[in-house]
Amino acid sequence: MDYNTLLLFIFTETLLSLSPGPAVLLVIGLALRSGFKISFAASLGILATNAVYFALAALGVGAAILASATLFTIIKWIGAAYLVYLGLLMLIPLLKGLVSTRYSNSAIDVEKAKNATQNIGQTQQKAFVKGFVLQASNPKNIAFFVAILPQFISPDGNVALQLTILGICSVLLELPILIFYGLVSAKSAVMMKERFVEWLEGIAGCILISLGGALAFLERKI
Repeated sequence: MDYNTLLLFIFTETLLSLSPGPAVLLVIGLALRSGFKISFAASLGILATNAVYFALAALGVGAAILASATLFTIIKWIGAAYLVYLGLLMLIPLLKGLVSTRYSNSAIDVEKAKNATQNIGQTQQKAFVKGFVLQASNPKNIAFFVAILPQFISPDGNVALQLTILGICSVLLELPILIFYGLVSAKSAVMMKERFVEWLEGIAGCILISLGGALAFLERKI
């Protein structure tokens, strides 16, 4: 793998990371609803999945999964169902707000803040799992590591070393981008009214549900 190939990978990975896919939408939704720390935990889960996929690519397991119609279909439907599930979770607050009158109470808000502080560790763990499962259950990620990633690998060189370098570059590129999305969304949410946050989160939820539906009808040739 020469210098030009590495630059091409960096350019490709940057464009893919910037695109508003399911992972980015999850980070934005969590940042709007629960703040930057929660979205950051989800980002770490997403990157942990990528690290696993780099390892699987080195072992050739990803190619076996992509070649198996049964395994691919299972992963596809799990991913579709999980996207719809996350989308519904993001959409429910908006639906509840539309059908019921909401009253603000400072005492209740303080109590909520205390509970949120006490349970923040558990919430971050859940966000990490959400990020990990979302990224792992998307067969397009497998296709990337099986069909696209090998294009940047030189068979004459040390494959494991090349994958390690590309994996490190991937993390160093994607993490700041996810952090940026999380920070901007969290800061924006502070200046927005609750109902507007619900609408933004609801729209993101609808997009995730749509992506889940599209994923369910995805053909094996991706």
